[in-house]
Amino acid sequence: MTDHAVSIDEPLPKNPPDRRLILFSGVFLMASLGSVYAWSFFTKPLQAAYHWANWQTSLIFSLAVAGLGFSALYTGPLVAKLGGRQLMKRSAWFFVSGYLVAALGLYLGSGVIGNITTPWVSWLSFIVLALGYGVIGGIGLGTGYLTAVSTITGWFPDKKGFATGMIVMGFGIGALFMSKVFAPLAMGLAKNNVAGAFLIIAVVYGIIMTIACHFIYSPHAAIAKKHQQTIADTYQHLPNVRIRLWLICFSYSLAGLGIISQLSRMMQDVSKAADPGLSPEALATVGATLIAIASLGNSIGRLIWAWLSDHFGRVNIFIALLGAASIIYLVLPHAISPLIYSILICFVIASYGGGFGTIPSLISDLYGSKRMSSLHGLALTGWATAGLIAPPFFGFLYDEVPAKAAMYAYYICAGSLFASVILVFSLRKLHQHCITPVSGDRS
Repeated sequence: MTDHAVSIDEPLPKNPPDRRLILFSGVFLMASLGSVYAWSFFTKPLQAAYHWANWQTSLIFSLAVAGLGFSALYTGPLVAKLGGRQLMKRSAWFFVSGYLVAALGLYLGSGVIGNITTPWVSWLSFIVLALGYGVIGGIGLGTGYLTAVSTITGWFPDKKGFATGMIVMGFGIGALFMSKVFAPLAMGLAKNNVAGAFLIIAVVYGIIMTIACHFIYSPHAAIAKKHQQTIADTYQHLPNVRIRLWLICFSYSLAGLGIISQLSRMMQDVSKAADPGLSPEALATVGATLIAIASLGNSIGRLIWAWLSDHFGRVNIFIALLGAASIIYLVLPHAISPLIYSILICFVIASYGGGFGTIPSLISDLYGSKRMSSLHGLALTGWATAGLIAPPFFGFLYDEVPAKAAMYAYYICAGSLFASVILVFSLRKLHQHCITPVSGDRS
């Protein structure tokens, strides 16, 4: 990227800024966006106050994930045209506005226009909530996620796995911070009113993201000295390579998002079976704790698996993390100990995070850094599609067959991950060819 490739709204110093500061700012931005993964913290309070079904609250999460994926597809080609800073500001505006509109929807259902038991009041409140948190907030998520990953990867061409692992780790840390610290604090300040909590969250994240955006720069031309030209930079792939990348992202996202959307409920069921005397409050605490621990596993998995891919190869690491997770999903229906169950769940969630930490570098290896943002945006639509399907479907299973819902979910996840292993393996020879350096050529 040349000095003139960035937006005039993005100041560019004569010398490249410290890329570690840019990485640090990107982690803060992604941590703000990652709060979406703590959605299940709010589902039970919403169901208690607004009497919505499992599939409805799951659909909100699905819309947010779908908004992320499809807006990332649109954002990909814009990264090189508008620059990282302008797009991150756009992301912050949509993300914060999503919380504000969602709060408005909840206020509408709190008796302002009528009783929530009235069907049209309930549906109006739900639709406005879905529009805010799901659609508007989802656009902010996708714009920010794709921009942050592309920008940071551009600054670290010599450490792609580590850099993408760090930046997407921030996304996972955001869920941990939200579920264990910020959401309980906001709910306490709002006296357990979710609408009030959303207003508090919007203000705080608005401030954090605005400050962080001022330290975001698009990759400076000088950083290109660290980039080694490979065959991937000019290789013309067959269309089926894009299809396989999309299916890989869809497959592991189907497993990860479906489980995450029902994680608290699943943990509570296992704990209740092990100790029927646990109170509803204790079960809720157990569920929230697993969400927090799994979020930490998600975060660490994004960094560790991606970092390992720098040393052992993207395809090898992908096969290892997805294959191991598929086996564990077959074991989960038989895990009756809450401790063992928690350990296994944390591993599969860490593997899900590892997929997101590794796939940007895999795409960059196959298509080169200049085409990475567009192809990454395309792959994320696989995540979006899985987000539209998995949470509502898993919620539907709990509505219709609650006694067997978890078992069905685990087997579906195992099959989905096994399919993704086959797809990744099919890219092995192509990946080895594309990462071959172009001799004597650096740019």
